Formats: sequence, structure tokens, C-alpha cells
Amino acid sequence: MNARILSETAVLYFMQVVNCGSISEAATRMHVVPSAVSRQIRRLENALETALFERQARGVTLTPAGELLAAYARRTLLDAVQVTNEIQSLRQVSESKIKIACTHGFASHFMPAGIAGFRERRPDCTFQLQVAPAREVTRRVREGEADIGFSFSLGATRDIKVLYSQPAPLLALVSPVHTLAQRPEVTLRDLAEFPLALPGINTTLRQLLDIYCSRQGLSYHSVLDSDNLDTLAQFAVTGSAVTFGGELFVRHHLSAGKLIALNVPELKENDRSIEIQALASRHVSPVTEQFIDYIREAIVPPLR
Repeated sequence: MNARILSETAVLYFMQVVNCGSISEAATRMHVVPSAVSRQIRRLENALETALFERQARGVTLTPAGELLAAYARRTLLDAVQVTNEIQSLRQVSESKIKIACTHGFASHFMPAGIAGFRERRPDCTFQLQVAPAREVTRRVREGEADIGFSFSLGATRDIKVLYSQPAPLLALVSPVHTLAQRPEVTLRDLAEFPLALPGINTTLRQLLDIYCSRQGLSYHSVLDSDNLDTLAQFAVTGSAVTFGGELFVRHHLSAGKLIALNVPELKENDRSIEIQALASRHVSPVTEQFIDYIREAIVPPLR
């Protein structure tokens, strides 16, 4: 196989088909006839000695080999964009943009405040904030759709480098008027006897809670399920239920005295971490490094 084929025009045709999902649509966008696109795809497949697409009645889908080539092409494009941006910065271009993917908990209070604070130092910097579940955040970083990701992790992830990590144990949270609020210590079994307000089953919060309950053979009763952590926190503020969350996302409620964190020994294990993620094969830009340094200081819990 001649590796030079990967730097030629055929790869551009290939990526257009990937983006369109159709050879005819790719041809329309590139202002060429479909046979020209098909010819370039065949050229790639012959050179690589493998099929890149599965032809279907309506459009095409990537084969495993096609997925690998698409990932390579995206990384190459990202590297080209980064080099271009760095050259522009040498020419004193005034604006820098950081693309962030984060989970819902980061997006509600912490990230807006962090971005605003950083822009006081770097008013030339702009941001794009994408909000998604933890797995999707990691996927967007891996695919180059985001420069960095703020998420939670229960373990290592392929192709991802961790720029910062901090333990993020679960907190059991109640209103100061809740029955459990005055107890010096509460067990997980105690919590299971009360109405709970819980995040969705696809969140690391819920997964970790299920692991802890499974270890003790406990079942629980959720009276409110929601993917919106603010909704759960506000519901707990009313005194109607116990909810769970990381310190970072209820910090404003804790400091205002609207919620208190119960002393639950079973929840103090460091099985989950906050992570700032980046693509392992990609260099982080200088302005992104500055933002990460700023955010790292803000993530650290205040002394209480």
C-alpha cells in the first residue's frame, strides 16, 4: 500500500461522502458528476485493499476500515486548522475561540461563571459550549468536534488524554428542614427509606448510586427522575426528597444554606472523577491551556 494516497484528493472526496452519507449528494456539493466521486472512492479502496463503504439502497455507511480512515482524516484536518490558528496568532490575530463540550451539571452555573471570569483576562477569547451526556462529551472530544471536554469518568477512555482530574464523590443532599438534616451520620440504608430525586440512568451519578446500592442489596424509591440537575436540586430545596450530586454543581446552594450535604460514609469513596479531556493525538492551543489553568483553580472545593 502506498501511504501517499492518504494525502491526495481522493481523501477529500471520501470525507465529502462521509459527511453527506451519499455519493450523489457529495457530487452535488462538489459540483462534479457522481461517477467522478465513485472513481475516487474506488481508487482509495483499491490502494488500501479494503472496502470503505457499504453500499445500501439509499446512501452508504462506513465499514470499520472506513471509520478508521474518517477518524484519520478528521485528525489531519484538525491539525491543519490548529497550525493555521497558531500562524494567525503569530500575526497577532485578535480573536481566539475555544470549543468546549461538557455535561449538563457543568453548564448550569459553573461553566458560565468560569467563561465570564476568564474573559475578563482575555476579552479577545470567544467560546462555543456544547452540552451533552458524559459519553457524548468524550465522543465529541475524540472526533474533534470539541477542543476540550468537561465530564465525569469511572475509568480510562481510549484515545483521550486527561489534562486534569479531581475526585468527585457523590453527596447526599437535603433541605435544612428535612428529617435527616440534623443527624450526625446517615447510612445508605437510611437514605433508601426516603423519597429520592434522581438523575437519569445514563449519568455517572445514577450509575454510581446503583453500584453502591447493589453492593448492599438495597432498593430505593425515586419520586422524581430528571436529566436536569437544577430541577433535582430545587426539588430537594423544598424538603420533598433527598437528591444526589457533586459538590461543584450545588456549590451555590450549599454556600447559600439552601441545601446541606449529609455525612454518608458509603459515599466517600473516590470511584468517580471530574476530568478535563482532550484528544490524545492533538496539541492543546496556548489560549486553551490558559483557560484550563484558570478553570482548575475554580474547580477546587472551597474550605468549609
